[in-house]
Amino acid sequence: MNAMDRITQLIVRITGVFQILLGISFWTGHALSLISLHMAVGALFVVSLWILAVRAGLSGAGWGLAGTTIAWGAGPIAFGMVQTQILPGAQHWVIRVLHLLVGMVAMGLAARLGLRIQRSRIGRPAVLGARPA
Repeated sequence: MNAMDRITQLIVRITGVFQILLGISFWTGHALSLISLHMAVGALFVVSLWILAVRAGLSGAGWGLAGTTIAWGAGPIAFGMVQTQILPGAQHWVIRVLHLLVGMVAMGLAARLGLRIQRSRIGRPAVLGARPA
């Protein structure tokens, strides 16, 4: 894994954790004035996720997971932009939890991509469990 890959993965990790912490503060009724910041950092998270996915595909780590990650990355942004309009009222907590889960899956995909990039760069099979030819 080269420096660009490490930096991109670090940005995904930091922005992901920041998003979770900020989201929790929203749930508790605090920091509501920072929703615009949450949206901007979320966009940075997704763009970094996409960059990591493309770099993984180009590194030989496999386009299957990279493509899935690119497609999945649109989820947190789209979901976040419309979530206030979905199931308003007492049951809206379900939408908040789903938004959190979509973001956490994206974080997991980024971690998996990082592992695949690392394995492809040191000559190990890019797919976990695959045997070398």
